[in-house]
Amino acid sequence: MNILKVSLILAGISLSACGGPDEYVPKPRAFPRMTLPVQGFKKFDSAGIPYAFEIPVYSAMEKDTLNVYTRQPFWFNLNFKPFNATLHLTYYRFGNRIQFDSLIDDTRKLVNKHIQRAEDIVEQPLATAKDVKGMMFEIEGNTATNINFYLTDSARHFMRGALYFNNQVASDSTAPVLERMKTDIGHLIKTFRWK
Repeated sequence: MNILKVSLILAGISLSACGGPDEYVPKPRAFPRMTLPVQGFKKFDSAGIPYAFEIPVYSAMEKDTLNVYTRQPFWFNLNFKPFNATLHLTYYRFGNRIQFDSLIDDTRKLVNKHIQRAEDIVEQPLATAKDVKGMMFEIEGNTATNINFYLTDSARHFMRGALYFNNQVASDSTAPVLERMKTDIGHLIKTFRWK
C-alpha cells in the first residue's frame, strides 16, 4: 500500500511540474547568422595580364580551368570563400566594331536569360576612368546570378564579370552578403585599369 501512495504522489508531482501557463512554442524558421569578414583590399596586378584592380583581402583569384571552353589565358575566377560565391571574369581582345558590338550583344543575352525569374533588371552605366567604361546589371530576385557587368576601353579590351553563388540560395537569406559583395565588386570596378 505504501508503494501505491508513493507512486501516486510522484505521479502528481510529475504532472504538476509539466503543466502551467507557459505552453511550448517552436522557434520560427530562421537563417544562420552571417559574420562578414573585415573589409580590406589587395592589388591584383600580374605581369602579362592586360588589366589590374583591387580585390577583397578575404577573396582569392584563381585561373579559370573549366574544360568546357577553350582555355583562355586571361580568364579568372574571383572566389569569395566565406560566402561560397564566385565572380567569373572573362577577358576578350577585339579588333573591330563588329566584334565589339557582338561582345556587348552577348553580354545582354546572358543577362536576359534570367528575365523569367528576375523581379527586375537594373542597368547602371559605369565610367571610372577615361578609358574604362561599361555597364552594371543588377538582377533582382531568385536568379542564378545577381550581378553582371562589363568594362571596356571601346578600342580593344573587353572584360565581363558575372557573380554566382556556388549553391542554390534564397535572395532574402543572402541579402546582407549580396550588399557587401556589391560594395566590394564596386571597389574592384573603381580601381580597374587597363595595362
